[in-house]
Amino acid sequence: MDANRQTRDSARLRNFLLIFLAPRGLARRMLVWIIGISTTAALIATSVQLFFDYRSDVSELEQGMRYIEQSQLPGLADAAWNFNVAGMQVQLDGIGHSPWVAGATIHYGPSQSAALKTGKLDPDAGRLFEYVLRRNGVVVGKIYIEPNLHTLYRRTLDRIGIVLATQGGKSLVTSISILLLISWMITRHLTQMAEFAKSFEPGKRFTPFVLRRGPQGPYDELSVLVDRLNDAYGRLQTAHEFQVRHNEILSQEVTQRTTELLEAHRQLAQLAITDKLTGAVNRRGLDEAFKSAIPLADPDSRPLAVILADIDKFKSVNDSRGHLVGDILLREFTSILRRAARATDTVGRWGGEEFLILCPQTTLEQALRLAEHLRASVQAHVFAEIGSKTSSFGVAVLRKGETADDLVKRADEALYQAKEGGRNRVCPEAPNIES
Repeated sequence: MDANRQTRDSARLRNFLLIFLAPRGLARRMLVWIIGISTTAALIATSVQLFFDYRSDVSELEQGMRYIEQSQLPGLADAAWNFNVAGMQVQLDGIGHSPWVAGATIHYGPSQSAALKTGKLDPDAGRLFEYVLRRNGVVVGKIYIEPNLHTLYRRTLDRIGIVLATQGGKSLVTSISILLLISWMITRHLTQMAEFAKSFEPGKRFTPFVLRRGPQGPYDELSVLVDRLNDAYGRLQTAHEFQVRHNEILSQEVTQRTTELLEAHRQLAQLAITDKLTGAVNRRGLDEAFKSAIPLADPDSRPLAVILADIDKFKSVNDSRGHLVGDILLREFTSILRRAARATDTVGRWGGEEFLILCPQTTLEQALRLAEHLRASVQAHVFAEIGSKTSSFGVAVLRKGETADDLVKRADEALYQAKEGGRNRVCPEAPNIES
């Protein structure tokens, strides 16, 4: 009898330790939450206390600065009035010996071009006290005092360490105590239910689950859960038969849903390469177009051209008319490009007010004629809310061994030349010197 009891006790202890040490167990997660909540409360209380202590230290620092202003600066102003450099240095050194001062510098003279300093001044100091030195109503200089914040910070950090260590210890002890109680009363029974659920197999003989408690165990929430669990598994037996009969229907539904998902994926893929504002191909779509066009291009037999377009003085529209009018201009400009471009061309928004037209099987001369046609179409169009508007174009064709970035770079340089040349024009790329 004693041996059986020892065996049961050992098993319970082992299960309890497994519950507590499980990397994803409820007990461990509860411990994290309990420690987190108690630590947060302790941090809030500590932060409030440290804030007021810090404010008290800052007030003491400001009082020290006021003392220096009242007791030291008048004498320093007299020395500056009399151009007594030695006296000013002595006064300045006296200020520098204050425990609240890290360093100070004084500018004096007719244009305050002369300077004396004491201590170590940090040019990146976040806080400086500046005082104007006056003598007989005349400004004789300025003094800049850098407060010694190291002592203040050190005292604050010492307080933080002590308070956090104390609060952390209290929170840890309280949290572990609560965790052990919850693990013994709740978690171990949930683990028993999990073992029962793992052993359940539809179609196999069903044996109701019983909690491992004493014969006079309380009828509490866990007991209600066990009753509902047994009832649920009883219904699962019936549901299993229903599931077998309807597998074929479910398979058909899955096929239908898969088809719908594929269509939705296709639509999402189309949206991913479309500019939301203009409806043109976006930067990502242009990158995909380049990946398809570059391998098929050949400078001799299948030339590939790029036209880079830019709306002239677009920023002034946004600044004077607002972004909504600018958006309307972008949409109308896109419509002009798409109407004037050929069916084989790809019109996309390169960024901002810049657009890129990818022209396969197009020579430089053909691309220049197309760009001129686009420019004239834009100039002839009457834009809503704006009226007339012009645009500039840069044209380049792919050369041997080039990448898409090389091609776009030369088109961008040509566009820059069009802008520099007075806008509202088409500029070709620079000639290939090697050829």
